[in-house]
Amino acid sequence: MIAEVQVVVSAEPSRFAEVVAAARAAGLMVEAEHPEIGAFSGTIDEDRLPELRAVDGVEAVELERTLRIPPGETPPG
Repeated sequence: MIAEVQVVVSAEPSRFAEVVAAARAAGLMVEAEHPEIGAFSGTIDEDRLPELRAVDGVEAVELERTLRIPPGETPPG
């Protein structure tokens, strides 16, 4: 079974729509788009990450991380 991963992708802002479309073609299920900062996020099969990273106009692909705070504890700050 192939694991799906959540990712955040940084793209060239001047080519945002084109890069999002190419990322979809590479297998990314886009869940949110933020063209004003050149970023979008979604889910992709882990084995397709190299294909996503190779999309022309993609500047970075980062795995989304989840922070869990145990009950009764408060975050610092």
